[in-house]
Amino acid sequence: MSKEIIIDHKDIATPDGITPHIEKEFKKHDLDLHVNEVEDIEDDFKAGKRRLRVKNTKYFFMPKAP
Repeated sequence: MSKEIIIDHKDIATPDGITPHIEKEFKKHDLDLHVNEVEDIEDDFKAGKRRLRVKNTKYFFMPKAP
C-alpha cells in the first residue's frame, strides 16, 4: 500500500528549499525520505501541486549469517 503526499509548487520552487520541505512532508506522514521509495510523481501545473505516491513499506537489510 502507498501513501500520497501533495505539495504546493511554490514550496519547492528553489533548489535549496526542495529537500528540507520534502523531508518535512515525509515526516508528517511517518515516512523517511532515505528509506521509503517514491513510486510515482505527478505535477498538476494548473493547480500548482505535485503529487508523490510513496511506498510505506520499510526495507531493511539483514546481516549475513556466519
